Amino acid sequence: MKMTKILFIGSFLSKKRGTKGISEKLAEDLPREEFELVLVSYKENQVLRMLDIIRAVTFYSYDMVHIDVFSGAGFRIAEIASSIAKWRNKKILLTLHGGRLPEFYQKNSKRVVSLFNRATKIYTPSLYLQDYFRKELVFSIQYLPNSFNTQTFPERQQVIENHSILWVRAHNVIYQPWVAVEALKIIRETFPQASLTMIGPDKGRLSKVKEIIAQYQLQDAVRILGAVPNNELSPYYTSHHVFFNTTTFESFGVCVLEAAASGIPIVSNQVGEIPYLWKDENEALLVSNNSPQLFAEQTIRIFNDKDLAMKLSNNARKKAEQFDWEEVKKEWEKALKV
Repeated sequence: MKMTKILFIGSFLSKKRGTKGISEKLAEDLPREEFELVLVSYKENQVLRMLDIIRAVTFYSYDMVHIDVFSGAGFRIAEIASSIAKWRNKKILLTLHGGRLPEFYQKNSKRVVSLFNRATKIYTPSLYLQDYFRKELVFSIQYLPNSFNTQTFPERQQVIENHSILWVRAHNVIYQPWVAVEALKIIRETFPQASLTMIGPDKGRLSKVKEIIAQYQLQDAVRILGAVPNNELSPYYTSHHVFFNTTTFESFGVCVLEAAASGIPIVSNQVGEIPYLWKDENEALLVSNNSPQLFAEQTIRIFNDKDLAMKLSNNARKKAEQFDWEEVKKEWEKALKV
């Protein structure tokens, strides 16, 4: 049986950044006896990255190109790569990511429609994006969830650090890390020993976070650890009391899924994919407008109510198991044999 040769265009920078992109995780799990994969790009510099992708999609031998589609600069990569692949008469599979794609579409509708027109198939791991583009456009966009290995995130430890909060994201304006700090200040009025651990690289807002920490005199209550590789996150998920998700955009939320698999109760801003995927009061506690006050109130509920914490923990773990690779691999293998 002839193997399908696929050119994967996405982020393959885990050795430099510590975290694995969607395509990198997928490529690791696909059976090599069925698929021959070429991964692009490993370049971190944006100019070199673009040149590397253009070279690969123009000159490499492949049956299909799989392109991760994001808004902003990432969208330009998808445009150029798909145009070259179309010129070469190759099959094109797009996977839509990024909670900001609807906002991007509103300002760049012609570009989005042109990209979609070049695609053989369009998929998304986001029910939110699927719903949005179904209403706005006539294209068939199929739901195909991201996957991960739940075994790499063992269930919750019996002993946790009491009244501890975990935040895992980049220090970027999109993720508003300062909301977690402001919520901690309010929580400590009820639980003076409450603490916050922040994991993620600086993307321009770490200095603001540190300013707020100093303003509220929380230096002894907040640990800032920087980036931590995916395969080293599990002990943090399983040892903390509550997980915060303060993003303002969300198309899937891999870190939320990892937290759920670990059984840590989740408090999240109610945006994008979150209300589609997580049932409020059952699998997570959802707040509106990224309100520090609401984050604090919901966290205090979990601290005070062991039954609520246990319910959220158990139900979130069950939901996460639906996204295990063993559950979704057949759908991915079918998609990549278009």
